[in-house]
Amino acid sequence: MRLLLHDTLATAPFVIPLTESWVPSGVPFEVSPALAAAAVEPDAAALLPAAEIAHLRQTHRIVPDIAVVAGNAGTVAMRAPVRPDGVDRTPVRLYECSGTAELLARATLGPFYGIEAATFVRGDESDAATAQVVIVEGAAALQPPEAGFAEDLCRAWFILTGEPAVTHLLVVPTATDRESVKPLLGTLGAARDVAHERRTELRRLLAERHGLDRDRLAALHAAQRLALDPEDRLALVRLLQRGNRGSAYPYVWDVDYLEPDGE
Repeated sequence: MRLLLHDTLATAPFVIPLTESWVPSGVPFEVSPALAAAAVEPDAAALLPAAEIAHLRQTHRIVPDIAVVAGNAGTVAMRAPVRPDGVDRTPVRLYECSGTAELLARATLGPFYGIEAATFVRGDESDAATAQVVIVEGAAALQPPEAGFAEDLCRAWFILTGEPAVTHLLVVPTATDRESVKPLLGTLGAARDVAHERRTELRRLLAERHGLDRDRLAALHAAQRLALDPEDRLALVRLLQRGNRGSAYPYVWDVDYLEPDGE
């Protein structure tokens, strides 16, 4: 089974051990800095932004053993030239960010910051130039802004709801059983374990590669969990639902899981 990996800061504990050959891979894999549902074939597995499960419910199930769950710190940020309480209504630019970042923005800008999004734009659309709010993801979310203010939207979601933001999920084809995903889980589990054992080296590599502060990386990794707990499942659905309005993602009532053996 081929594995697709979203190559971003949040998934570094899975991606770096594989791409740097810290662990051998038991499955063929590909990495991509931008991974969405359209790139996931029906017979492929993927560690991808959580929002994409809304488009994959007919072909894939979630494997709860592997995920990225952000607590009071994450890798999605809002940037604005003034304090957020000084912004009323504005276009919102989604700058090189995933669907999960978009859903977090839609779910938090109004309820938490009181900002009304006139529209959400990507790329160089005409409204992008007038956007007072820009959403960034990955390493860019931890880099200090050249000017203005930056707000962690995973933290905002956590304060607003009391729940973590599930940012990434492992999905496998619906017909897959637990036995056939053992090589996949073995590879990703080994990567996670080695990333923890070599966490100082991992942070040094990420700091050098992206120009990040190591203390911020340490705080990020301390706030992240790398598997889904039972309570995270409800948090995931709530994010998918509360961030859905106005987006291109279908509304989700529930999602399907490939449960561990015996459950």
